[in-house]
Amino acid sequence: MIGSISSGCSNDEVSFSEVSIDKVKKDVKDFILHIETSESNKGNGIYMFNDSEKNHYLYLNQDFLESKNGFGSLDIKVDDNSWNLYLSEGSEVTELVDEYKLYKIKLNEEYEYMKVFKNGEETYFQTIGA
Repeated sequence: MIGSISSGCSNDEVSFSEVSIDKVKKDVKDFILHIETSESNKGNGIYMFNDSEKNHYLYLNQDFLESKNGFGSLDIKVDDNSWNLYLSEGSEVTELVDEYKLYKIKLNEEYEYMKVFKNGEETYFQTIGA
């Protein structure tokens, strides 16, 4: 699944794609394993792993979902000095298909600020790793 992007300048500033945990480097897998095995990491289910200044992994687990909703969409918007992640939950589901979502995000430049929004409201990353 390839996502959409929005930008003030050009469409090649940022891209993202959904990836499988099996297809990422060991340090990303270790980060996710630590999240899933640590009892102290219960929270909003939004995690970021910074592989480099321009490559990031966004991990969403079950804690992200409220009630019986499924995973929704991701959109990224950039401006002069920041990039913003817009996450949404999907509609109510009877059976949860995905246990997690993992996205690889590629930026073509470094940004000073990063914000995350869930269902239109600004929120926070439970953990950011590198």
